[in-house]
Amino acid sequence: MRGLWLTLLAVPLVVWAQTATTPSPYKQLVDKIQLNIVTVRAVVKAEFKAGDESESRESKFTLQGAVLTSDGLVMLPGVLLSSESFKQYYGIDDDDRVDIKLTPLSFKVIFGSETKEYEARLVATDSQLGLAFLKITDLEGRTVQAIPMNEEPLTLGSEVVVVSRLPRGYDYAPYYCTGRVISEVSKPRKAYLLEGSISEMGLPVYNRNGEMVGVMVELRHGLKDEEVDIGFRENFGSDDGTRFLVPVSAIRPLIEQARQRASATQ
Repeated sequence: MRGLWLTLLAVPLVVWAQTATTPSPYKQLVDKIQLNIVTVRAVVKAEFKAGDESESRESKFTLQGAVLTSDGLVMLPGVLLSSESFKQYYGIDDDDRVDIKLTPLSFKVIFGSETKEYEARLVATDSQLGLAFLKITDLEGRTVQAIPMNEEPLTLGSEVVVVSRLPRGYDYAPYYCTGRVISEVSKPRKAYLLEGSISEMGLPVYNRNGEMVGVMVELRHGLKDEEVDIGFRENFGSDDGTRFLVPVSAIRPLIEQARQRASATQ
């Protein structure tokens, strides 16, 4: 009898030990994805002119990007790297009589929490989606795995994940956010609306298998103020548009164009 009681008491301990040592699916996913998530230090010259007033200054900031290919092509948000992307995002047109010119001066790419920096150059931008593409000048023998992509259409309820990094003061630690598809639109382009905590623009969005399924971007609806209902403003907090997941099928041609430009300007 005593042996039976000892056996029964030991069962919960064994189960607990197995549970405690089994990595969670999200940890496995983050460990896989974070290898391609990099920090980019950028220096950009910004020139503003409005009427008789003008200003010029150099700005330094950091962005999160993703190394898409084994030869070092990096995708990242391009709003602060391109004049056209900046104007598109903030709704600035020629009628505003504001001249804005952004000139990227330098880029440094940092993998993980390393101290080494890799030089990179801007090879392409897309103002409609607010994306930019860099090419690491020399990987110096570093091996990078290309991000797998999945072009299968998402469905309502599909769960997606994005991984980014905290600032250097927090050891560039990776973090993840999740979302779920709650709507699909065909205008102004095919895209998916998400619920959840994903707000990181310009980074790959993945399925639970760690495959890239799209990118979060800002999409404007192009409607007049009186045509936008109150419910939209309350739910999505914007009069002009909101963030959508654009599928990888629309991003792949941009990636190929960026690779071609990188090869042509080596």
